[in-house]
Amino acid sequence: MDSFENYAGQSVHIGRLKSEFTNGTFTHAYLFAGPAGTGKKSVARLCAMTAMCRGERKPCGECGPCRRILAGTHPDVHVLTPLADKREISVDQMRQMLREADIHTFEDGIKVFLIPDAEKMNVPSQNTLLKTLEEPFPNTVFLLTIVHLSALLPTVVSRCRLIRFHPLTDEQTEARLRALGVEESQVALRARISEGCVGQALAVREETIQLRDEISRLFFSAHSLANSPGVVNRFKDDKENRQTILNLFEEILREVIQVQAGKQDSLSLPQDAAAYAAHVPLQGGLALRDRIIEGRKMLRSNVPFQSVLETVLIKISEEYNQWPW
Repeated sequence: MDSFENYAGQSVHIGRLKSEFTNGTFTHAYLFAGPAGTGKKSVARLCAMTAMCRGERKPCGECGPCRRILAGTHPDVHVLTPLADKREISVDQMRQMLREADIHTFEDGIKVFLIPDAEKMNVPSQNTLLKTLEEPFPNTVFLLTIVHLSALLPTVVSRCRLIRFHPLTDEQTEARLRALGVEESQVALRARISEGCVGQALAVREETIQLRDEISRLFFSAHSLANSPGVVNRFKDDKENRQTILNLFEEILREVIQVQAGKQDSLSLPQDAAAYAAHVPLQGGLALRDRIIEGRKMLRSNVPFQSVLETVLIKISEEYNQWPW
């Protein structure tokens, strides 16, 4: 059974949320903001369960309301997401949801409205919701979750209680993954790749782990410019994984920099990355990190991914040549 305690490290407000929904003192609207995988949607569901729960210890997970919420069949808990063929939550969808808010409850006198990807509300739908947030219905609570807070109108944000969610430390993430039954051989790697976001750690596929190993091997074996074309040709046309490739390489580089700075050993690094960390000083790792930042800017400016890769690989070869082995 999931519990608020599992997310204690994600937000300083977890204890307060549990108390408010247990005692029925919750406000009319909450906005959970933070990186993907930090537990926002899970905590929103726990809030809904706690508000509706009939057990002695809330949420019990066993009573009728709890089971119906877990199954997605509770008549007083509504989830608003874009229609299957749409990218946005339209104003018509929002109006339909608000009509539901004005109807008498079916069970316990409370209605809960979950908007798990609030950034998908278009401006008209946000303005429609705003009117209700300014004059809320009694015994009704809106639970919005969002990654990019800037996607919402400031007026919508101001009408909600903002709860920020944060990534866990690697140690906390590893402990959570073990508690969730992840294989020990995968725990540390998944924690590093996910950067403290448990949901992302659980979503890491075996293909991603294999891609990480390949990126490390190919990128850090580019000891000269002559090695670059082969690496570029391998990845330049992989449109689907461009951001993933940069993210995985940056994650490996963070470990490299920690080794260069003397903060950890190189035992967890792939062989080629460990060799780079051992022979190139910290200033080289930091300079390479700056190239990745530059590469991301290039990608946002629609520069071909081939050029982005070449920018990173040239810097790797420069550092190899600057610090002879």
